[in-house]
Amino acid sequence: MATFPTQIDEVGTQWLTQSLRSGGVLVADSQVTGFDIEPIGMGIGIMGLLYRLSLRYENDAAGPATVVLKLASNDPQARHMARIFRFYEKEVGFYRNFAPLTPIPTTACYANEYDPETDDFALLLEDVGDATVHSQVDGCSADAALATVRNLARHHAAFADSALFDDADFAWVPFGSDSPTPEGVVQGMADSWGPFQESFPELVTTELAAIMERFGPSVRTLLTVKEGRPITLVHGDYRLDNLFFTADGRVTAIDWQVCAKGPFAYDLAYFMTQSLTIDDRRAHEAALIDAYLDELRAADFDHDRDMLMEDYRATAMFCLCYPIQAGNIELVNDRARALIVDMFNRAMTAISDHNATEFLLD
Repeated sequence: MATFPTQIDEVGTQWLTQSLRSGGVLVADSQVTGFDIEPIGMGIGIMGLLYRLSLRYENDAAGPATVVLKLASNDPQARHMARIFRFYEKEVGFYRNFAPLTPIPTTACYANEYDPETDDFALLLEDVGDATVHSQVDGCSADAALATVRNLARHHAAFADSALFDDADFAWVPFGSDSPTPEGVVQGMADSWGPFQESFPELVTTELAAIMERFGPSVRTLLTVKEGRPITLVHGDYRLDNLFFTADGRVTAIDWQVCAKGPFAYDLAYFMTQSLTIDDRRAHEAALIDAYLDELRAADFDHDRDMLMEDYRATAMFCLCYPIQAGNIELVNDRARALIVDMFNRAMTAISDHNATEFLLD
């Protein structure tokens, strides 16, 4: 049985006080005396429950005014998926093992609890809600994109072919190609293809149908690190909706539930082909890739450009799975529909621009 709160109504002032003290953000002679609860991320964080807690203290300004609490979902299907793909275990593992080591900003973690028997978890995190989040539908400026890829390069360089991956404490980190991820993608695409065609008939072409016939058998190959390639810790979901920008140029990434060992180009291509508008990607893609490589070199890691671009193109091909699978979820509003259409058009255009179908098996 978990020794930490697994439901919001189990959270108490004593646990919050202990967590904030352990996290070094609550003075020793004060304590949390009360808190207000605000659910956040409804309809977004479907694999977990998110709450903003507004805290009251024995002494004014004794600790952070607000924190974010992340708990396991109450939905049985979401819990089943989270356990199969180890989403909760991986996010807890990131904050425990990698967050203290990465050179890029991450949300401070005040409590990090996980029960492997029940798959319950609790993360008490810094609230970065006052930072700027750019809409993935609208994209972001060239300056924001530049800050984003430089940020990514610093993180990737820190874990380039890292010996940590051979350490027993880091054994939980899978490769992106490890089961059950490829099998899950193949099944997800098969389950979503019919609903996608019904929801977005205007996007279905003979070209797309031909791609779909070859996509499933190609998934594991697309995710497998090619021989001779360096690996790093990839975020796995590095897109604008998961990035927070501050006025001083800091870029903070959240939601590390799908982090894995993989090729450097995965996060880069995922961000560029899913979060930038088609026009912006085409206009700035080469310069942003150059900036990424320059930042790697500044961090004492030199990645071969041709190898990076081959992996970049393969990832662009793989990224088609995201809008297709998203077509199988309930479209709760116009923004959800617009996002899926934009993701699809961006993915298909990048596939065409980079002749990425050559990575599909015949």
